[in-house]
Amino acid sequence: MAADALPGVTLITAPRGSAEEPLRTDVAAFLGRLRRGPVGTPVRVESWNDVVGAFGPPDGSSATPYALRGFFENGGRTAWVLRVCGPAGTARAPWTPGKVGGLAGERYHAVATSPGTWANGGRVSIRLRRSTVAGPPTVSVRVTVPGEPAETFPALPPAEVADRLAASRLIRLVPEGPAPPPDSPGPISRSWELTLTGGTDAAPGRSQYSDAVAAQAELPEPALVALPDLGADLSGGAHTDLVLELMRTVLPLLDRLVVLDVPPSRSSVDDTVAWVEELTSAGDSALLSTAAVYHPPLRTPDASGLRTVPASGHVLGVIARLDGERGAHHTPANALVLEAVDLAAQLPEPQQVRLFDAGVDLVRCTRGRGLLVWGGRTLSAEPGTRWIAHRRLVHLLVRAIRRAASPLVFDVNSPELRLTLVRALTSVLLAAFRAGALAGARPEQAFRVVCDDTVNPPEQDPGQVVCEVEVAPAVPMEFIRLRLVLGQDRGLEVIEA
Repeated sequence: MAADALPGVTLITAPRGSAEEPLRTDVAAFLGRLRRGPVGTPVRVESWNDVVGAFGPPDGSSATPYALRGFFENGGRTAWVLRVCGPAGTARAPWTPGKVGGLAGERYHAVATSPGTWANGGRVSIRLRRSTVAGPPTVSVRVTVPGEPAETFPALPPAEVADRLAASRLIRLVPEGPAPPPDSPGPISRSWELTLTGGTDAAPGRSQYSDAVAAQAELPEPALVALPDLGADLSGGAHTDLVLELMRTVLPLLDRLVVLDVPPSRSSVDDTVAWVEELTSAGDSALLSTAAVYHPPLRTPDASGLRTVPASGHVLGVIARLDGERGAHHTPANALVLEAVDLAAQLPEPQQVRLFDAGVDLVRCTRGRGLLVWGGRTLSAEPGTRWIAHRRLVHLLVRAIRRAASPLVFDVNSPELRLTLVRALTSVLLAAFRAGALAGARPEQAFRVVCDDTVNPPEQDPGQVVCEVEVAPAVPMEFIRLRLVLGQDRGLEVIEA
Protein backbone atom coordinates (compact mmCIF):
# COMPACT_ATOMS: atom_id res chain seq x y z
CA MET A 1 0.00 0.00 0.00
CA ALA A 2 1.12 3.60 -0.64
CA ALA A 3 0.81 4.57 3.04
CA ASP A 4 3.31 1.86 4.01
CA ALA A 5 6.00 3.56 1.90
CA LEU A 6 5.73 6.91 3.71
CA PRO A 7 7.95 7.74 6.69
CA GLY A 8 6.30 7.47 10.08
CA VAL A 9 4.85 4.95 12.50
CA THR A 10 2.32 2.41 11.33
CA LEU A 11 0.19 0.50 13.85
CA ILE A 12 -0.97 -2.97 12.89
CA THR A 13 -3.31 -5.05 15.02
CA ALA A 14 -2.35 -8.71 14.87
CA PRO A 15 -4.19 -11.59 16.52
CA ARG A 16 -2.46 -12.97 19.57
CA GLY A 17 -0.99 -16.43 19.16
CA SER A 18 -2.50 -19.19 21.23
CA ALA A 19 -0.66 -19.74 24.50
CA GLU A 20 0.92 -23.09 25.17
CA GLU A 21 -1.13 -25.36 27.39
CA PRO A 22 0.33 -25.31 30.92
CA LEU A 23 1.86 -28.47 32.31
CA ARG A 24 -0.72 -30.16 34.51
CA THR A 25 -0.04 -32.30 37.55
CA ASP A 26 -3.51 -32.01 39.06
CA VAL A 27 -5.31 -34.63 36.94
CA ALA A 28 -6.35 -37.80 38.79
CA ALA A 29 -7.14 -41.36 37.76
CA PHE A 30 -9.74 -43.35 39.72
CA LEU A 31 -9.92 -47.13 39.40
CA GLY A 32 -12.91 -48.79 41.03
CA ARG A 33 -16.51 -49.97 40.97
CA LEU A 34 -19.34 -47.78 39.70
CA ARG A 35 -23.06 -48.27 39.09
CA ARG A 36 -22.81 -48.44 35.30
CA GLY A 37 -20.66 -47.27 32.42
CA PRO A 38 -18.01 -48.77 30.13
CA VAL A 39 -15.85 -51.42 31.78
CA GLY A 40 -12.09 -51.01 31.48
CA THR A 41 -12.35 -48.03 29.12
CA PRO A 42 -10.98 -44.74 30.53
CA VAL A 43 -13.50 -41.89 30.57
CA ARG A 44 -12.41 -38.28 31.09
CA VAL A 45 -14.66 -36.22 33.35
CA GLU A 46 -14.44 -32.58 34.39
CA SER A 47 -17.21 -32.31 36.99
CA TRP A 48 -19.42 -34.35 39.27
CA ASN A 49 -22.23 -33.97 36.72
CA ASP A 50 -19.97 -35.62 34.14
CA VAL A 51 -19.46 -38.54 36.51
CA VAL A 52 -23.21 -38.99 37.03
CA GLY A 53 -23.86 -38.74 33.30
CA ALA A 54 -21.26 -41.35 32.38
CA PHE A 55 -21.56 -43.75 35.33
CA GLY A 56 -24.91 -43.03 36.93
CA PRO A 57 -25.76 -41.68 40.38
CA PRO A 58 -24.17 -43.38 43.41
CA ASP A 59 -26.26 -46.21 44.81
CA GLY A 60 -24.31 -47.00 47.98
CA SER A 61 -22.79 -50.23 46.68
CA SER A 62 -19.27 -48.88 46.16
CA ALA A 63 -16.92 -46.16 47.40
CA THR A 64 -15.53 -44.87 44.10
CA PRO A 65 -18.47 -42.54 43.24
CA TYR A 66 -18.24 -40.87 46.65
CA ALA A 67 -14.46 -40.56 46.33
CA LEU A 68 -14.96 -38.86 42.97
CA ARG A 69 -17.50 -36.49 44.46
CA GLY A 70 -15.02 -35.66 47.23
CA PHE A 71 -12.34 -35.02 44.62
CA PHE A 72 -14.41 -32.44 42.75
CA GLU A 73 -15.82 -30.85 45.92
CA ASN A 74 -12.28 -30.28 47.21
CA GLY A 75 -11.10 -28.48 44.10
CA GLY A 76 -10.28 -31.20 41.59
CA ARG A 77 -10.92 -30.19 38.00
CA THR A 78 -10.21 -33.22 35.81
CA ALA A 79 -10.19 -36.97 36.35
CA TRP A 80 -9.97 -40.15 34.33
CA VAL A 81 -12.27 -42.93 35.53
CA LEU A 82 -11.84 -46.64 34.86
CA ARG A 83 -14.77 -48.78 35.91
CA VAL A 84 -13.53 -52.11 37.26
CA CYS A 85 -16.04 -54.97 37.12
CA GLY A 86 -16.06 -58.75 37.25
CA PRO A 87 -17.71 -60.98 34.62
CA ALA A 88 -21.19 -59.48 35.06
CA GLY A 89 -24.30 -59.96 32.91
CA THR A 90 -26.03 -57.28 30.85
CA ALA A 91 -29.78 -56.69 31.12
CA ARG A 92 -31.80 -57.07 27.92
CA ALA A 93 -35.30 -57.56 26.52
CA PRO A 94 -36.49 -58.95 23.15
CA TRP A 95 -38.61 -56.85 20.79
CA THR A 96 -40.39 -58.56 17.90
CA PRO A 97 -42.13 -55.98 15.70
CA GLY A 98 -42.51 -58.50 12.85
CA LYS A 99 -42.60 -57.53 9.19
CA VAL A 100 -42.79 -53.76 9.45
CA GLY A 101 -41.46 -51.97 6.40
CA GLY A 102 -38.58 -49.60 7.06
CA LEU A 103 -37.20 -51.35 10.16
CA ALA A 104 -33.74 -52.91 10.02
CA GLY A 105 -34.96 -56.30 11.21
CA GLU A 106 -37.96 -58.39 12.18
CA ARG A 107 -36.51 -58.89 15.68
CA TYR A 108 -34.52 -56.65 18.00
CA HIS A 109 -32.96 -56.82 21.43
CA ALA A 110 -33.01 -53.83 23.75
CA VAL A 111 -29.68 -54.15 25.57
CA ALA A 112 -28.39 -52.10 28.50
CA THR A 113 -25.33 -50.04 27.62
CA SER A 114 -23.18 -51.75 30.26
CA PRO A 115 -23.28 -54.82 32.50
CA GLY A 116 -24.72 -54.85 36.00
CA THR A 117 -28.00 -55.03 37.85
CA TRP A 118 -28.56 -51.29 37.50
CA ALA A 119 -30.84 -51.73 34.44
CA ASN A 120 -32.96 -54.59 35.80
CA GLY A 121 -36.60 -53.55 35.86
CA GLY A 122 -36.02 -50.80 33.33
CA ARG A 123 -38.85 -50.28 30.86
CA VAL A 124 -38.62 -49.50 27.16
CA SER A 125 -41.85 -48.14 25.67
CA ILE A 126 -42.01 -48.27 21.86
CA ARG A 127 -44.81 -46.84 19.72
CA LEU A 128 -45.01 -47.36 15.96
CA ARG A 129 -47.14 -45.11 13.75
CA ARG A 130 -47.32 -46.10 10.10
CA SER A 131 -47.48 -43.74 7.16
CA THR A 132 -50.79 -41.90 6.89
CA VAL A 133 -52.03 -38.62 5.54
CA ALA A 134 -50.59 -37.12 8.74
CA GLY A 135 -47.03 -37.93 7.68
CA PRO A 136 -44.41 -40.65 7.15
CA PRO A 137 -44.01 -43.64 9.51
CA THR A 138 -42.31 -42.95 12.85
CA VAL A 139 -41.11 -44.85 15.91
CA SER A 140 -41.10 -43.19 19.34
CA VAL A 141 -39.08 -44.67 22.21
CA ARG A 142 -39.10 -43.86 25.93
CA VAL A 143 -36.62 -45.45 28.35
CA THR A 144 -37.08 -45.42 32.12
CA VAL A 145 -34.60 -47.09 34.49
CA PRO A 146 -34.86 -46.92 38.30
CA GLY A 147 -32.64 -44.18 39.67
CA GLU A 148 -31.94 -42.66 36.24
CA PRO A 149 -33.51 -39.70 34.40
CA ALA A 150 -35.96 -40.88 31.74
CA GLU A 151 -34.96 -40.61 28.08
CA THR A 152 -37.36 -39.88 25.22
CA PHE A 153 -36.67 -40.27 21.49
CA PRO A 154 -39.77 -39.05 19.62
CA ALA A 155 -40.75 -39.53 15.97
CA LEU A 156 -37.72 -41.46 14.70
CA PRO A 157 -37.62 -42.76 11.10
CA PRO A 158 -37.98 -46.58 11.33
CA ALA A 159 -34.78 -47.20 9.36
CA GLU A 160 -32.78 -45.02 11.77
CA VAL A 161 -34.21 -46.08 15.12
CA ALA A 162 -31.22 -48.26 16.10
CA ASP A 163 -28.71 -45.61 15.04
CA ARG A 164 -30.55 -42.81 16.85
CA LEU A 165 -30.65 -44.80 20.09
CA ALA A 166 -26.85 -44.96 20.01
CA ALA A 167 -27.10 -41.57 21.75
CA SER A 168 -28.87 -43.13 24.74
CA ARG A 169 -26.97 -43.42 28.01
CA LEU A 170 -29.09 -46.42 28.99
CA ILE A 171 -29.83 -48.83 26.11
CA ARG A 172 -29.00 -49.91 22.58
CA LEU A 173 -31.35 -51.51 20.04
CA VAL A 174 -29.69 -54.40 18.23
CA PRO A 175 -31.52 -55.69 15.10
CA GLU A 176 -31.60 -59.41 14.33
CA GLY A 177 -32.62 -61.32 11.23
CA PRO A 178 -33.22 -59.97 7.72
CA ALA A 179 -34.85 -56.61 7.14
CA PRO A 180 -38.50 -56.84 6.03
CA PRO A 181 -39.44 -55.54 2.57
CA PRO A 182 -40.02 -51.76 2.50
CA ASP A 183 -43.66 -52.20 1.48
CA SER A 184 -44.51 -54.77 4.16
CA PRO A 185 -48.02 -54.18 5.51
CA GLY A 186 -48.61 -53.55 9.17
CA PRO A 187 -50.95 -51.93 11.66
CA ILE A 188 -51.52 -48.20 11.53
CA SER A 189 -50.42 -47.90 15.16
CA ARG A 190 -48.97 -50.33 17.65
CA SER A 191 -47.20 -50.15 21.03
CA TRP A 192 -44.82 -52.44 22.93
CA GLU A 193 -43.73 -52.44 26.57
CA LEU A 194 -40.38 -54.15 27.21
CA THR A 195 -38.84 -54.91 30.60
CA LEU A 196 -35.08 -55.31 30.94
CA THR A 197 -33.94 -58.35 32.93
CA GLY A 198 -30.89 -60.56 33.37
CA GLY A 199 -28.32 -58.04 34.55
CA THR A 200 -25.92 -59.36 37.18
CA ASP A 201 -23.11 -57.87 39.25
CA ALA A 202 -19.74 -59.48 39.92
CA ALA A 203 -17.05 -58.15 42.21
CA PRO A 204 -13.78 -57.47 40.37
CA GLY A 205 -10.84 -59.72 41.07
CA ARG A 206 -7.10 -59.44 40.78
CA SER A 207 -7.09 -59.82 36.98
CA GLN A 208 -9.64 -57.03 36.44
CA TYR A 209 -7.67 -54.66 38.67
CA SER A 210 -4.44 -55.62 36.89
CA ASP A 211 -6.03 -54.68 33.57
CA ALA A 212 -7.10 -51.32 35.02
CA VAL A 213 -3.59 -50.68 36.37
CA ALA A 214 -2.14 -51.31 32.91
CA ALA A 215 -4.79 -49.10 31.29
CA GLN A 216 -4.07 -46.10 33.52
CA ALA A 217 -0.37 -46.37 32.70
CA GLU A 218 -1.24 -45.74 29.04
CA LEU A 219 -2.86 -42.40 29.90
CA PRO A 220 -0.34 -39.53 29.69
CA GLU A 221 -2.44 -37.00 31.61
CA PRO A 222 -3.01 -38.37 35.16
CA ALA A 223 -0.51 -37.41 37.85
CA LEU A 224 -2.50 -38.85 40.78
CA VAL A 225 -3.99 -42.34 41.18
CA ALA A 226 -6.53 -43.75 43.65
CA LEU A 227 -8.33 -47.09 44.06
CA PRO A 228 -11.09 -46.39 46.61
CA ASP A 229 -12.75 -49.85 46.39
CA LEU A 230 -9.58 -51.94 46.34
CA GLY A 231 -9.64 -52.72 50.06
CA ALA A 232 -13.23 -53.98 49.85
CA ASP A 233 -12.66 -56.04 46.70
CA LEU A 234 -9.31 -57.69 47.46
CA SER A 235 -7.91 -58.84 50.77
CA GLY A 236 -4.80 -60.39 52.22
CA GLY A 237 -1.97 -61.18 49.85
CA ALA A 238 -4.03 -60.38 46.75
CA HIS A 239 -4.51 -56.80 47.95
CA THR A 240 -0.85 -56.29 48.83
CA ASP A 241 0.31 -57.85 45.56
CA LEU A 242 -1.95 -55.57 43.52
CA VAL A 243 -0.70 -52.48 45.37
CA LEU A 244 2.90 -53.49 44.69
CA GLU A 245 2.02 -54.18 41.04
CA LEU A 246 0.58 -50.67 40.75
CA MET A 247 3.66 -49.13 42.34
CA ARG A 248 5.97 -51.07 40.01
CA THR A 249 3.86 -49.92 37.06
CA VAL A 250 4.06 -46.21 37.89
CA LEU A 251 7.73 -46.27 38.98
CA PRO A 252 9.26 -46.10 35.47
CA LEU A 253 6.75 -43.42 34.43
CA LEU A 254 8.22 -40.95 36.95
CA ASP A 255 5.19 -38.70 36.67
CA ARG A 256 2.44 -39.82 39.07
CA LEU A 257 1.69 -40.47 42.74
CA VAL A 258 -0.48 -43.28 44.11
CA VAL A 259 -2.63 -42.41 47.15
CA LEU A 260 -3.65 -45.53 49.06
CA ASP A 261 -6.35 -46.24 51.62
CA VAL A 262 -5.92 -48.68 54.48
CA PRO A 263 -8.02 -51.82 53.77
CA PRO A 264 -11.16 -51.92 55.96
CA SER A 265 -10.09 -55.31 57.31
CA ARG A 266 -6.81 -53.77 58.54
CA SER A 267 -8.27 -50.66 60.19
CA SER A 268 -7.02 -51.30 63.74
CA VAL A 269 -3.76 -49.56 64.56
CA ASP A 270 -1.86 -52.84 64.95
CA ASP A 271 -3.18 -54.20 61.64
CA THR A 272 -2.54 -50.92 59.84
CA VAL A 273 1.07 -50.79 61.02
CA ALA A 274 1.56 -54.45 60.02
CA TRP A 275 0.08 -53.78 56.56
CA VAL A 276 2.35 -50.78 55.99
CA GLU A 277 5.34 -52.86 57.08
CA GLU A 278 4.38 -55.51 54.51
CA LEU A 279 4.53 -52.85 51.80
CA THR A 280 7.72 -51.17 52.97
CA SER A 281 9.55 -54.49 53.33
CA ALA A 282 8.74 -55.44 49.73
CA GLY A 283 10.44 -52.56 47.93
CA ASP A 284 13.33 -50.13 47.94
CA SER A 285 13.10 -46.38 48.50
CA ALA A 286 12.50 -45.65 44.81
CA LEU A 287 9.49 -47.98 44.70
CA LEU A 288 8.10 -46.75 48.01
CA SER A 289 8.37 -43.12 46.87
CA THR A 290 5.59 -43.73 44.35
CA ALA A 291 2.86 -44.05 47.00
CA ALA A 292 1.45 -42.47 50.14
CA VAL A 293 -1.13 -43.78 52.61
CA TYR A 294 -3.83 -41.54 54.15
CA HIS A 295 -5.95 -42.60 57.12
CA PRO A 296 -8.55 -42.70 58.67
CA PRO A 297 -11.60 -42.68 56.37
CA LEU A 298 -14.03 -39.77 56.40
CA ARG A 299 -17.70 -39.34 57.22
CA THR A 300 -19.47 -37.48 54.44
CA PRO A 301 -23.10 -36.36 54.04
CA ASP A 302 -25.35 -38.48 51.86
CA ALA A 303 -29.06 -38.58 51.06
CA SER A 304 -29.53 -41.32 53.67
CA GLY A 305 -27.38 -39.67 56.36
CA LEU A 306 -23.63 -39.97 56.86
CA ARG A 307 -21.49 -42.39 54.90
CA THR A 308 -17.96 -43.67 55.56
CA VAL A 309 -15.75 -42.93 52.55
CA PRO A 310 -12.04 -43.69 52.00
CA ALA A 311 -9.96 -40.55 52.32
CA SER A 312 -8.10 -40.91 49.02
CA GLY A 313 -10.63 -39.07 46.83
CA HIS A 314 -10.85 -36.05 49.13
CA VAL A 315 -7.06 -35.96 49.55
CA LEU A 316 -6.54 -36.01 45.78
CA GLY A 317 -8.96 -33.09 45.53
CA VAL A 318 -6.93 -31.19 48.13
CA ILE A 319 -3.69 -31.92 46.25
CA ALA A 320 -5.28 -30.78 42.98
CA ARG A 321 -6.59 -27.60 44.62
CA LEU A 322 -3.19 -26.71 46.08
CA ASP A 323 -1.57 -27.54 42.75
CA GLY A 324 -3.70 -24.90 41.05
CA GLU A 325 -3.23 -22.34 43.83
CA ARG A 326 0.47 -22.77 44.63
CA GLY A 327 2.03 -25.34 42.32
CA ALA A 328 2.86 -29.04 42.26
CA HIS A 329 5.72 -28.54 44.70
CA HIS A 330 3.47 -27.46 47.56
CA THR A 331 3.22 -29.90 50.46
CA PRO A 332 -0.32 -31.33 50.71
CA ALA A 333 -0.45 -30.92 54.48
CA ASN A 334 -2.14 -28.58 56.95
CA ALA A 335 -4.83 -28.11 54.30
CA LEU A 336 -8.58 -28.04 54.89
CA VAL A 337 -10.70 -31.00 53.73
CA LEU A 338 -14.08 -29.87 52.38
CA GLU A 339 -17.43 -31.68 52.26
CA ALA A 340 -16.61 -34.08 55.08
CA VAL A 341 -18.01 -33.64 58.57
CA ASP A 342 -16.03 -36.09 60.71
CA LEU A 343 -13.52 -38.90 60.84
CA ALA A 344 -14.66 -42.51 60.73
CA ALA A 345 -12.38 -43.29 63.69
CA GLN A 346 -11.26 -41.04 66.52
CA LEU A 347 -7.70 -42.06 67.30
CA PRO A 348 -6.00 -41.09 70.57
CA GLU A 349 -2.79 -39.14 70.14
CA PRO A 350 -0.47 -42.07 71.04
CA GLN A 351 -2.08 -44.12 68.25
CA GLN A 352 -1.73 -41.20 65.83
CA VAL A 353 1.97 -40.96 66.71
CA ARG A 354 2.41 -44.68 66.11
CA LEU A 355 0.74 -44.50 62.69
CA PHE A 356 2.73 -41.42 61.78
CA ASP A 357 5.99 -43.12 62.73
CA ALA A 358 5.01 -46.10 60.57
CA GLY A 359 4.67 -43.85 57.50
CA VAL A 360 0.91 -43.18 57.47
CA ASP A 361 -0.23 -39.65 56.64
CA LEU A 362 -3.12 -38.65 58.86
CA VAL A 363 -6.33 -36.74 58.43
CA ARG A 364 -7.01 -34.95 61.71
CA CYS A 365 -9.93 -33.10 63.21
CA THR A 366 -8.65 -29.95 64.90
CA ARG A 367 -10.63 -27.65 67.13
CA GLY A 368 -11.58 -24.43 65.40
CA ARG A 369 -10.29 -25.49 61.98
CA GLY A 370 -12.10 -28.69 61.07
CA LEU A 371 -10.67 -31.61 59.12
CA LEU A 372 -7.10 -31.17 57.92
CA VAL A 373 -4.74 -33.25 55.82
CA TRP A 374 -1.90 -33.73 58.30
CA GLY A 375 1.06 -35.24 56.50
CA GLY A 376 2.89 -35.06 53.21
CA ARG A 377 5.24 -38.05 53.10
CA THR A 378 5.55 -41.04 50.82
CA LEU A 379 6.15 -44.56 52.14
CA SER A 380 9.88 -44.12 51.63
CA ALA A 381 12.02 -43.40 54.68
CA GLU A 382 14.96 -42.03 52.65
CA PRO A 383 15.32 -38.21 52.86
CA GLY A 384 15.74 -37.86 49.10
CA THR A 385 12.48 -39.64 48.27
CA ARG A 386 10.46 -39.07 51.42
CA TRP A 387 8.50 -35.91 50.67
CA ILE A 388 5.46 -35.81 48.42
CA ALA A 389 6.32 -32.21 47.50
CA HIS A 390 9.72 -33.32 46.19
CA ARG A 391 8.29 -36.23 44.24
CA ARG A 392 5.64 -34.07 42.60
CA LEU A 393 8.28 -31.51 41.68
CA VAL A 394 10.13 -34.34 39.94
CA HIS A 395 6.88 -35.33 38.21
CA LEU A 396 6.53 -31.77 36.90
CA LEU A 397 10.12 -31.74 35.64
CA VAL A 398 9.67 -35.09 33.89
CA ARG A 399 6.60 -33.76 32.10
CA ALA A 400 8.50 -30.62 31.11
CA ILE A 401 11.34 -32.74 29.72
CA ARG A 402 8.90 -34.85 27.74
CA ARG A 403 7.18 -31.80 26.29
CA ALA A 404 10.47 -30.20 25.29
CA ALA A 405 12.21 -33.33 24.06
CA SER A 406 9.44 -35.17 22.20
CA PRO A 407 9.48 -32.88 19.12
CA LEU A 408 13.30 -33.08 19.06
CA VAL A 409 13.73 -36.85 18.97
CA PHE A 410 15.00 -36.93 15.38
CA ASP A 411 16.80 -33.57 15.41
CA VAL A 412 20.54 -33.34 14.89
CA ASN A 413 22.62 -33.39 18.06
CA SER A 414 23.69 -29.75 17.92
CA PRO A 415 24.24 -26.78 20.24
CA GLU A 416 20.82 -25.46 19.22
CA LEU A 417 19.17 -28.69 20.36
CA ARG A 418 20.94 -28.59 23.71
CA LEU A 419 20.03 -24.94 24.22
CA THR A 420 16.36 -25.74 23.60
CA LEU A 421 16.43 -28.42 26.30
CA VAL A 422 18.21 -26.15 28.78
CA ARG A 423 15.74 -23.31 28.19
CA ALA A 424 12.71 -25.54 28.70
CA LEU A 425 14.00 -26.96 31.97
CA THR A 426 15.29 -23.64 33.26
CA SER A 427 11.91 -21.95 32.77
CA VAL A 428 10.17 -24.61 34.87
CA LEU A 429 12.84 -24.51 37.58
CA LEU A 430 12.79 -20.71 37.73
CA ALA A 431 9.03 -20.77 38.28
CA ALA A 432 9.48 -23.32 41.07
CA PHE A 433 12.27 -21.22 42.63
CA ARG A 434 10.16 -18.06 42.59
CA ALA A 435 7.31 -19.96 44.21
CA GLY A 436 9.57 -21.06 47.08
CA ALA A 437 9.84 -24.71 46.09
CA LEU A 438 13.63 -24.71 45.96
CA ALA A 439 16.31 -23.90 48.50
CA GLY A 440 18.88 -21.16 48.09
CA ALA A 441 18.88 -17.38 47.88
CA ARG A 442 19.61 -17.30 44.15
CA PRO A 443 18.63 -19.56 41.25
CA GLU A 444 22.20 -20.81 40.81
CA GLN A 445 22.08 -22.05 44.40
CA ALA A 446 18.77 -23.83 43.84
CA PHE A 447 19.32 -25.73 40.62
CA ARG A 448 21.74 -26.48 37.83
CA VAL A 449 21.02 -27.64 34.29
CA VAL A 450 23.96 -29.02 32.32
CA CYS A 451 23.76 -30.10 28.70
CA ASP A 452 27.24 -29.41 27.31
CA ASP A 453 30.36 -31.34 26.34
CA THR A 454 31.03 -32.37 29.94
CA VAL A 455 28.03 -34.71 29.85
CA ASN A 456 28.12 -35.21 26.08
CA PRO A 457 31.78 -36.07 25.31
CA PRO A 458 32.90 -36.56 21.68
CA GLU A 459 33.19 -40.33 22.09
CA GLN A 460 29.52 -40.56 23.08
CA ASP A 461 26.97 -41.93 20.63
CA PRO A 462 26.02 -38.89 18.48
CA GLY A 463 22.40 -40.02 18.51
CA GLN A 464 22.22 -39.54 22.28
CA VAL A 465 21.92 -36.29 24.23
CA VAL A 466 22.49 -36.21 27.97
CA CYS A 467 21.09 -33.39 30.11
CA GLU A 468 21.76 -33.39 33.84
CA VAL A 469 19.55 -31.54 36.30
CA GLU A 470 20.47 -30.93 39.93
CA VAL A 471 17.79 -29.53 42.20
CA ALA A 472 17.90 -28.50 45.83
CA PRO A 473 14.26 -28.63 46.96
CA ALA A 474 13.15 -26.81 50.06
CA VAL A 475 12.41 -29.24 52.88
CA PRO A 476 8.78 -29.00 54.06
CA MET A 477 8.45 -28.08 57.72
CA GLU A 478 6.58 -30.91 59.39
CA PHE A 479 7.45 -29.85 62.92
CA ILE A 480 7.68 -26.29 64.24
CA ARG A 481 9.15 -26.47 67.73
CA LEU A 482 8.11 -23.70 70.10
CA ARG A 483 9.35 -23.25 73.69
CA LEU A 484 7.01 -21.68 76.20
CA VAL A 485 8.79 -19.98 79.11
CA LEU A 486 6.67 -19.01 82.08
CA GLY A 487 8.60 -17.01 84.67
CA GLN A 488 7.79 -14.69 87.47
CA ASP A 489 9.99 -11.92 86.16
CA ARG A 490 9.22 -12.25 82.42
CA GLY A 491 5.67 -13.58 82.40
CA LEU A 492 4.84 -15.78 79.38
CA GLU A 493 7.42 -15.90 76.61
CA VAL A 494 7.23 -17.99 73.43
CA ILE A 495 10.55 -18.89 71.77
CA GLU A 496 11.07 -20.84 68.58
CA ALA A 497 13.59 -23.56 69.41
